[in-house]
Amino acid sequence: MLMTISQIVSPRKMARRSRLLRVSLMVSGFLSVLFAIISYYGQSSGNFVMSVDYTAYHRGIILSNDSTFTLPEPQLMTQPVNDARDITYSWIKLDEIEQTDGNFIDPDYDYIAYTFYLKNEGNEPVDVIYSIKITDSQNDLDKSVRVLVIEDGSATMFQKPDTADANGNYPSYPGILPDTKYFLSNSIVTRKKILNFQPDEYKKFSVIVWLEGQDPDTTDAIIGGNIKLQMVFAIDDNTV
Repeated sequence: MLMTISQIVSPRKMARRSRLLRVSLMVSGFLSVLFAIISYYGQSSGNFVMSVDYTAYHRGIILSNDSTFTLPEPQLMTQPVNDARDITYSWIKLDEIEQTDGNFIDPDYDYIAYTFYLKNEGNEPVDVIYSIKITDSQNDLDKSVRVLVIEDGSATMFQKPDTADANGNYPSYPGILPDTKYFLSNSIVTRKKILNFQPDEYKKFSVIVWLEGQDPDTTDAIIGGNIKLQMVFAIDDNTV
C-alpha cells in the first residue's frame, strides 16, 4: 500500500520541516550535500532572510524589492534553491543579478542571489548597522561557503579563514577569484555601519551565497552539513 508523507510523518515534524528550506548541493560532480541557509524573523524562515529589527522598522527603516518602495516590508525572503551544485565565483552572473530586483534565478547554475533596497522613511538621520550572522553550522560547511555583499555597486566577498594542510601550506586560489575578507568570528560574517542615513535616502544591496568549488574544504566531509544565516538591520543609538 502506498503511503503519503503526511501518513508517515507526524504533523509536528511536517510543520518543522516546512520551516527548514534546504538547498541540496553536489560535490565533485556526484556527492549530495545538504546546504540549508535559513534565517528566522518571528515565525518566518527561508533560504536567506533580510530583516529590519522592530525598533528600526518603527522608526522608518524599511526594505523593498524595488527602488520605488511600492510595497515596503520589514523583511524579505529568497526563494529556495534545490539540487544545486558547487560552483565558482567566475560563473556567477553579477551584472544580471544587480539588474534584477528580488530573486535572481540563474538558468545555468544554482545559487542564492537577491537584490533589495533599504530606505529611511523616518523624520531624522540615523546610523544603521547591519550584520550577517551564522546561527548554526554543521560538518564545517561554513569553511566552504562564500558570501558576497554588493552595496551600491561596491562588492565584498567573505569567507572563513583557510587552514593549513599537514605540511603547513595554505591553499592558493586562481587569480580570477577576488580577494576576500575573513569572517569576523565563527558566527559573524560581517558587520558594517551606515553613518548619517538621511530621511528619504536609500541604498541598494545584492547578496549572493554559494559553495565555492575552488575551496579545498569542499570535500566529502561536508556531506549532510547545513548552515543557517541571517542579515539584520538595526539603528545604532550608541554612537559617541
